[in-house]
Amino acid sequence: MSDRLRWFLPHHPDVLGLLRAQADVTTRGMTAFARWSATGDAADARAVRDAEHEGDDLRHELLQALSTALTTPIEQEDAYALSERIDEVLDRAKDTVRVADAFQWRPDEHTAAMGASVEEATRHLNDAVGCLSGKGEHPGDHAELMIKAARTVEHGLLAAFAALPRDGTSWDRTAALEVY
Repeated sequence: MSDRLRWFLPHHPDVLGLLRAQADVTTRGMTAFARWSATGDAADARAVRDAEHEGDDLRHELLQALSTALTTPIEQEDAYALSERIDEVLDRAKDTVRVADAFQWRPDEHTAAMGASVEEATRHLNDAVGCLSGKGEHPGDHAELMIKAARTVEHGLLAAFAALPRDGTSWDRTAALEVY
């Protein structure tokens, strides 16, 4: 291709690649979150925070790419919204870890179950993002599995609320409610 055509033709950033990278980092962060949800290990909490920062960097890179792209394989608004929602997953996980740390609260069997469900949902989200190229599987199948896994968190939350000790201190109950 001549230099003249290269100058004329717009740069096509890899929007889907950036979304996949953000989903991969989110999955890695949520795997650490699931481990933290079971053990409360400080290294896993740090891995969640690190993944959240890396995810923010990738989101920023995607937003820059969207601002320079003339065309994208999916609607720019859809890429923006998907990236925003993927970012929200890690933001909430990081917030949960921070709140637990502030309350000096240790995860329990309820957080372990909910963490595992969130990790499973995130894996399905990652699989759905991987299908956005339109070649192969339909992302909707993975999205349905993601929703199903996410709904188990609601059931876990209700079980956790029901299991809160009635004779514990109000501090213990408040801490558990904030983390759940």
